[in-house]
Amino acid sequence: MKYIMNIFKRFSRNERGTATVEFVFVFPLMFAMLAAMFDAGLIMVKYVVLETSLDRVVRDVRLNGIASGETGSDYFKAKICNISLLLADCEGSLFVEMTPINTGATFTPAEPTCIDRTADNTPAVVFVPGAENEIVYIRACVVVDRYLPSTLLGIFTPDASGGIRLVADSAYVVEP
Repeated sequence: MKYIMNIFKRFSRNERGTATVEFVFVFPLMFAMLAAMFDAGLIMVKYVVLETSLDRVVRDVRLNGIASGETGSDYFKAKICNISLLLADCEGSLFVEMTPINTGATFTPAEPTCIDRTADNTPAVVFVPGAENEIVYIRACVVVDRYLPSTLLGIFTPDASGGIRLVADSAYVVEP
């Protein structure tokens, strides 16, 4: 028994490898935090690209109007996708909706409508471009994939296809 106690004392006094033990405990946590920051950063970049693209297209429509022969939803979708190059499969995952705002009533936007990638159909929402001197609320929703789906599990709520919905909105007045 004394022999076993001497081995245990010698082992407990030996300080070789203590940095390795700390590394084994700290490295996975630090790596997981780094991966979560990378994933969240890429999602935020995609959101900023979507919002900037929508603002640029709305500004262009305010100044120049919609080209004749174009329908509003297709026009906005094509213009947004041409500007936002970082959004993968933009045409297939972007949905644009437009609603005139009644200035005499309180406006509360409904729940955003997004593409359901598990189904082959597009949402049935009427695209109303608005009449002259009318305020129009426009909202774009794109479904993006995460690069590291296992990180940040509680922060971003995925849809049925595993993607995250990013929603940008804007408003403008239809000039005569």
